[in-house]
Amino acid sequence: MKLLGSSRSPYVRKVRVMFEEKGIAYVFAEVSASDPEVAQANPLAKIPALVCDNGKFLYDSCVIVEYLDGLVATPKLIPDAFEARIDVKRWEALGNGIMDAIVEISHEERTPIAQRKGPEFFAKQQKKIDASLATMEKDLDNREFCHGDSLTLADIACGSALAYLDRALPKTEWRKTNPGLAQLAERLAARESFKKT
Repeated sequence: MKLLGSSRSPYVRKVRVMFEEKGIAYVFAEVSASDPEVAQANPLAKIPALVCDNGKFLYDSCVIVEYLDGLVATPKLIPDAFEARIDVKRWEALGNGIMDAIVEISHEERTPIAQRKGPEFFAKQQKKIDASLATMEKDLDNREFCHGDSLTLADIACGSALAYLDRALPKTEWRKTNPGLAQLAERLAARESFKKT
């Protein structure tokens, strides 16, 4: 399998961590979304995109991680049980939402000042980040993992979002108000899958 993406993308990192945790061999092709190979693999011209061994193309990080979890039986990172599965996918939605808001802020900061949307736009995106972090902190409730007693996609999505927050918005002091998440981020950063990606 071949994963098309940028090492700077948090969505791509989420997929790469999933590959590592599942122990699935793959080739990572460092490309931008504008690369012709991406457009061929994904009509939306977005990364990540996965070229499967059978020639099929998969896109969107949520679809790719679901595919990878079903490809190899263990470890199971997305539970089969309905309520547990929905809980893990909800964590993923929060992680993706944080990443979406950070991307919006980052893109806007690269826009010429005269063309920017204004402070209200930045405040709206920051509010999404802060509210999502507060929800994660509350739901984590001093547990070691986001869901259950072992690593799941919930942790991978959360960890990818927190690492991206540190990299893209380093002045955000989220650890002060979210000590449980801060400890989780440290534990995840120490895992081999996060180190390698």
